[in-house]
Amino acid sequence: MTFSVKPTINVGDDSIKILNSLNPNKIFFVTDPFVVESKMIDQVTKLLDKNISYDIFSNIQPDPSQELVEEGKKALKNSNPDLICAIGGGSAIDATKAIIYDIYKEEKVKKIFVAIPTTAGTGSESTNFAVVTVGNDKKVLIDDIMLPDYALLIPKFTKTVPNFITADTGMDVLTHAIEAYSSKNASIYTDTFAETCIKTVFEILPKVYDDGDRLKLREKMLEVSNMAGIAFNNAGLGINHSLAHTIGGTFHISHGRLNAILLPYVIEYNCENSEEARKKLDDLAQKLNHRDYTCLIKVIKEMNKKFNIPEKLSELGKIDEKAYQDSIEKMALTALNDRCTPTNPALVTKFDLANILRDAF
Repeated sequence: MTFSVKPTINVGDDSIKILNSLNPNKIFFVTDPFVVESKMIDQVTKLLDKNISYDIFSNIQPDPSQELVEEGKKALKNSNPDLICAIGGGSAIDATKAIIYDIYKEEKVKKIFVAIPTTAGTGSESTNFAVVTVGNDKKVLIDDIMLPDYALLIPKFTKTVPNFITADTGMDVLTHAIEAYSSKNASIYTDTFAETCIKTVFEILPKVYDDGDRLKLREKMLEVSNMAGIAFNNAGLGINHSLAHTIGGTFHISHGRLNAILLPYVIEYNCENSEEARKKLDDLAQKLNHRDYTCLIKVIKEMNKKFNIPEKLSELGKIDEKAYQDSIEKMALTALNDRCTPTNPALVTKFDLANILRDAF
C-alpha cells in the first residue's frame, strides 16, 4: 500500500503570490474564454512581478478534444515558458495535463506546473488523471508526469459559478469520495480523506447552492474537492465514472450531473454484489447517523431533487431514446474497458453495465 500527495497545496486568495516566489521568467497560462472575458485572468497577471512575461492560451472548451490538445501543444512550444499555469474547471486543467503528457512523451521535458481550479468539483489539481475526448469516446490518461507541482485554492474564483454548476461539480466531489471509499485499493489514509469529504458535502453543498456568496463555505468545498482528488488519486475510482465517461462522450452531458444521476444505481449494484462494499457503506452511514447504505442513497436522491437533477437520464431531455438504446452495448463495452473499472469493489461484466445503463435511463 502506498499513499502520496504530490502538489504543494495553498489555500486562500493570497495564494496567487506563490507564482512570483517560483521565480519564472515566463508563464504559459491555459484557460477558457470565460476566465479571460470575466477578467479573472487579470487578477492573476496584475500581481506578477514586472520581470515575468506571459502568454495566454484561452481556447479551452468543455470536454477537451485531442485536436485541442494538439493546438495547445503548438502554442506552448512557440511560447517556450519555464512555468505552465492552468486556470479553470476540470476541462482547462485536464487539457493542460494532456498537453504536458504529450510533450513529455516527445521531448522528456517537464516544466513547473501550477493548477488553479475555478470550480469545486474535479479535484484535477491534485491528481494524475486527465480525460480527453477522442471522437465520441473519452480517453482516460493516468501518469504521474501530469501531477501539478502546486495547487492554488482561491475561493473568490469560484464565486461567479452559477448554482447549477455548483451542484453538478459538488456532486462530482461526492462521487469521487464515495468511489474512493468503496474502492478495492482503499486504505486507512484514503478512507480518512473520503469520509471527511462525504460528511462535508452532505452538510454544506446545499447551503452553497442556496447562497453562492458564502465564501467560507466555498473555501471548504474547494478543500474537500482537493481532498477527494487526493483520495481517488491513491485509491482509484469505479464504474460510476466509467459509465459517466462513456455516456458523456456519446451524448455530451455534464460529467458531474451524470455522476449524480448514476450514483444511487451504482451504490445499489455494488452493495448487492460486494459484501465488503455493503459493510463499508453501512458503517459510513452509521457514522453519519443513518441506518445503512440505503439511507445514503435516499440522502443523495433528496440532494439531487433539491438541485433539480433528475433520477433518470431520460428526464434530462437531451438524449434521444432510440439513439441511447442503440448505443447501450457499445457504451457497456467501453465502460468495461475504462481505466476506472478495475478498482470498482464489485466485479462487473458487460451485461451488468448494460443493465445499469438501462435502469438509469
